[in-house]
Amino acid sequence: MMAFANGMPFPPPRELPADFPREPDRALELASRLSAMETLIGIHVAQLDAWRDYTAALTDFLDFPNHVPSGPLSETETKPSGLGIDAKKPPELFGDEIADRMLDRAVKARVLIDKAAALRTVLTADQLEKLGDAERSFDPGPRRFR
Repeated sequence: MMAFANGMPFPPPRELPADFPREPDRALELASRLSAMETLIGIHVAQLDAWRDYTAALTDFLDFPNHVPSGPLSETETKPSGLGIDAKKPPELFGDEIADRMLDRAVKARVLIDKAAALRTVLTADQLEKLGDAERSFDPGPRRFR
């Protein structure tokens, strides 16, 4: 005889309490740090466009999806709609998908490099030094193995 309903050997999972700490929103944390850095290094009105371009490129580059589905998509998701599509096209391989993601990241990296170079041209030497010091706070440092 099963101790729990529906033939389950374990009790059903409970909802997390409302005050249970959720995983932090990394994009929001990054945005708040970048906003604080803007004030810390003293970005002026004339530098604001270059700063915003840099921070937008940085957040775009560091933005990872929370969950990337593993394995192939279902047949309904992969079936193209429309006429004139080659039905004999070979299926995409796992390596192709990874390579496509890396190419997308490479494009974002190139944009970030370009925006960083543009920012360096408008910041003063003192601001660049402050920015370098502030960016070191992003490094989490060594962590314990869990």
